[in-house]
Amino acid sequence: MIKYIFMISAKNELTIVTYNIELSLNVKKIVENLSDLAKKGVAVFCLQETMNVPDQELIVTTILKKLGNDWKAIYHIGDENSKLSIGTCIIWNKNILDREKEKKVLLPKMKQLGLHEIAFNRLAGGVAKPLQRRAISCVFRFNKKPIRITSLHLDHIGGTKHRIRQLKHFLSHQNETGYEIICGDFNTFDLLKTGEEHALLQKTLGNKFIDASEGIGHTDDIYHLNTTYAFPLFTWIIKTFHIHIRRKLDYVWVKNFRVIDCHKIAVGGSDHLPIMATLKLQ
Repeated sequence: MIKYIFMISAKNELTIVTYNIELSLNVKKIVENLSDLAKKGVAVFCLQETMNVPDQELIVTTILKKLGNDWKAIYHIGDENSKLSIGTCIIWNKNILDREKEKKVLLPKMKQLGLHEIAFNRLAGGVAKPLQRRAISCVFRFNKKPIRITSLHLDHIGGTKHRIRQLKHFLSHQNETGYEIICGDFNTFDLLKTGEEHALLQKTLGNKFIDASEGIGHTDDIYHLNTTYAFPLFTWIIKTFHIHIRRKLDYVWVKNFRVIDCHKIAVGGSDHLPIMATLKLQ
């Protein structure tokens, strides 16, 4: 194990995964997925939709028990014992990364949902009110250099303009740093595949950032949505007619890293697929 960590460090390479774990519902499968990925050399997990679930141990605690003493975590969730607590999390291998400081940011929140958003949320079993979205960043020491890693979750409501406003707000709370990774669910809704929202993300982040996950295809499919709390007719229509609405919602943006590899992992447990990226310090 020590030899393996030394090899990673000597190459200045870091393997990271971003993963929306769909309201922390399928705990057993999510924990199994993360454990398997850790064994493949992943050093950092950026999670979205960590939350307090009634009568259930916090999923972050369950994950750490499975991964073992070499792993630590920090999260940003609400106090509510419901979906309203939805937040973000970073889990890392302390033998590879040494945390120096962290920052938690509350993103701008919509005052209300549009009528079409209320209708869809009720059909799909979601919360028919705006959720407080959150981001969490950590500055780590990696190979004697400071790198900042962020787990970010932008809104699925309010459209592109609102999400860009959230991203700008997040960036305004960050100091300039040389090495940076911003992971998460950006909820880009580009069914017509115009690329306009992606271009706005690039413009907002700046030319120093590159989309390590560009070209990996969709990371979310409505067919795999957990419909436990959905309106029965909604579930019947989706499953009976095999309706697939596939979108790329999840991203890995990097600054001053060279992308060695980036691909999605075909596993169950969530309506999102995790993205794994291997990056090298430049």
